[in-house]
Amino acid sequence: MQHRPVGTVTFLFTDMEGSSRAWDSYPSETRAALQRHDEIVAREVEAHNGAIILERGEGDSVFAVFTRGSDAIATAFEIQRAFRKEPWPIHVPVRVRMAIHTGEAVADYRGPDVNRAARIRAIGHGEQVLVSGVTAEIVRGTLPENAALIDLGQHRLRDIVETEHVFQLAHPELREEFPPLKSLGNFRQNLPVQLTSFIGREREREAVRALINENRVVTLVGSGGCGKTRLAIQVGADLLEQFPNGVRFVDLAPLRDPSLVLDGIAAVVEVKLEQDDAKDDALVRTLQGTKALIILDNCEHLVRACADAVLVLLRAGEHVRILATSREPLGLTGESTWRVPSLSVPDRAKSVEEVRASEAIQLFVDRAAAARQGFALSAGNAQTIVDVCRTLEGVPLAIELAAARVKALSPREIRDRLSDRFRLLTGGRGRHQTLRSAIDWSYDLLSEEERGLFRRLSVFAGSFDLAAVEAIWPESDSLDRIEQLVDKSLVTVEQLNDDTLRYRLLESLRQYGAERLVEVGEEEDARERHFNHYLAIAERAYQQRIEDEAASLAALEADHDDFRAALRWARSRPRDLLRLASALGWFWHLRSHYREGGAWLEQALAANPTGRSHEKARALWALSMILQWQGKIDAARPLAEEGLELWRETDDRLELALALESVGWSQYTKNDYVAALRLMEECVDLYRELGSEKLVTRGRVAVGQMLAALGDVERTEMLARETLAEGRTQGEPKIIHYSLHYLADCELWRGDPQKAVSLYANSLRAALDYGNEMEAACEMQGIAMALAGSGHEEEGLRLYGATCAQLERLQTTMLDEIAFWVNFKEQYLESARKRIGTAAAKKAHEEGCAMDWQDALAFAAAAKGVAGVE
Repeated sequence: MQHRPVGTVTFLFTDMEGSSRAWDSYPSETRAALQRHDEIVAREVEAHNGAIILERGEGDSVFAVFTRGSDAIATAFEIQRAFRKEPWPIHVPVRVRMAIHTGEAVADYRGPDVNRAARIRAIGHGEQVLVSGVTAEIVRGTLPENAALIDLGQHRLRDIVETEHVFQLAHPELREEFPPLKSLGNFRQNLPVQLTSFIGREREREAVRALINENRVVTLVGSGGCGKTRLAIQVGADLLEQFPNGVRFVDLAPLRDPSLVLDGIAAVVEVKLEQDDAKDDALVRTLQGTKALIILDNCEHLVRACADAVLVLLRAGEHVRILATSREPLGLTGESTWRVPSLSVPDRAKSVEEVRASEAIQLFVDRAAAARQGFALSAGNAQTIVDVCRTLEGVPLAIELAAARVKALSPREIRDRLSDRFRLLTGGRGRHQTLRSAIDWSYDLLSEEERGLFRRLSVFAGSFDLAAVEAIWPESDSLDRIEQLVDKSLVTVEQLNDDTLRYRLLESLRQYGAERLVEVGEEEDARERHFNHYLAIAERAYQQRIEDEAASLAALEADHDDFRAALRWARSRPRDLLRLASALGWFWHLRSHYREGGAWLEQALAANPTGRSHEKARALWALSMILQWQGKIDAARPLAEEGLELWRETDDRLELALALESVGWSQYTKNDYVAALRLMEECVDLYRELGSEKLVTRGRVAVGQMLAALGDVERTEMLARETLAEGRTQGEPKIIHYSLHYLADCELWRGDPQKAVSLYANSLRAALDYGNEMEAACEMQGIAMALAGSGHEEEGLRLYGATCAQLERLQTTMLDEIAFWVNFKEQYLESARKRIGTAAAKKAHEEGCAMDWQDALAFAAAAKGVAGVE
């Protein structure tokens, strides 16, 4: 092809698998092989009317474009067929992976569709040809003879927001079987989805990867907005294959309490920790023997706590690596610090192509094109854009903020505004002042109303919705204003699902806004509005907790960071602290936030030693329930009884009945099942008087627990089947969970553990549906006993070890306090240990204790197949 097509074209990306190793070990053979590789590729691209874009290829990779998708498919097929027939050097087998995608191209062959094609190639394997969903639709009727497309499903690509539907080109003459694609969804990771493309940083990524290979702790340091977080996320994505036990991203920005740093890490690593010595050991045990990378982001405001947390992580073994981002080093012996540089900026204006090679220019042009359709680098604007990027010293956030203004300003107008502003700031604190200047400039461009909202948004600790914006903004135009701030790149949008959007401020912008909020004297008003909003959410969820429990729990979890911020502000307001903490107590209990919730409730009660308010009564109820589920039975009972006495002084029949129920649970945990049964039956009568079907079901479930504990199999089964049906009708997973659990208990009472496996497994799924980790561990323990009693002793003891580790992480001993459950364990687990011998039993238990919680859940989910039940 004599010309290079633009517009709608089909891209073919290729590269050779393992070429770097081949060059290192067999340079002469590799050079000969790659020469032949290039000949074959060039021949087939030319034969099928394609064009090779030489400046976009690197090393052994090829970038070719075609006017027709069918030509790209035919080229890939013929190249792979030729490669399979070629007699390659024995030490240099040429295995090339390929990706084909159809999209839009401009003259410089940069843009989102080119990026997508490259990302599709990155998830493939040598000899594999991957085809995007767009191209698959185009070429389906024009494939080579006997060729087909194998549907590989939807895949999340690195640095791409939308998932990609990927297909594999299949043919009898091509290799067909490959390992799973190397897409993000096929690795253990929680890396945040990035809404914009990652530009440049190839040398930096290589340098940081090398540091991680050589050092156990690497800290990326630099000013706010220099790109530490994006670089850390990209390096994490690059290293997914190197860390098979997971790349875990921990965002510390929302946290203000140093004591919660370990808890934040534990939540991401799927460990629950308490504020005592055991929490360190629990985290170490979770990670011991694994190859994992932990990314700690935004450490600067909690440097000492982060340093202490890193020391804990280092105890897990040499294969656990930590990558931190901070504005200052953590100050640890052996820490390797690496300052994140600014993006490269041309020294002077050269040709457009030379200017385009600069990373800073690429970032500006990419973000400007997103802000104004059709924007491109040209001979007319190249020098001006170089001036802008040089003035901003290549700081990514500053460049992004400047580029966003292309929607309303020309590059020359942007440059002139920056020059006016920065002239006043020369000789400041270097890069930090540069970022502040960029934000100052962006802030000054806002209308007074936009500035006011931007300042007030800084009170949010996490993501927030439109209702929250309306609550802290006293004007009536919050929707218009938030949209304007989104357009101007000061607020980011997170789409959680098709129906839910939330907003977030970048941390550096949030800090800037908070400073401005204090300067203008608006902080107290904004924080009071913030508190009142989240108090209203908590109170509303509290009122709906009976009729809409599962949805209320999920909603509260989404706003947990802002509840924490509201509670911190309310510390100087004892009554408000008690109001909010008591409204959240049930949530902390059911979501297993035992340590944190218990601490807030204790603080709130201590700040309100006198008085006999409703809020105090419900705080006593919540704290008693948390303590009971932690196994602190003696401490819980007095609180439950005190709360009951307070409710007796009111005319609130619902709260009185619930308080009575909590006393019943305290009797249950003290193993007084007969007394507990009487109280629970009394509660059912009270619930019937209140006229709520869900309340009656709740009470009947509590009665079922007492019957199961007493071993009354006939009555338990009858009642549990009824409540199971009711729970399914009501759509309440907690009711389903407990009902299935009681049915499983009945099978253990009967001595038929094989039937119990399926029931406990289904109950486990229901417990996870409403986020109760402690109850999930209980169900897993039931599965363990049932397996051990069904002739699968090692599997059962291994799973039991996993539950012991999880319960220790949660810092609860409740299951060791319940007599009938302890008897079950002695009956089914002790006998299993005797059957297989002490050594084998110990080995299985230790393997379970070392198991990752997600692995344990997967193991438990497969238990029905192990036991041979449906």
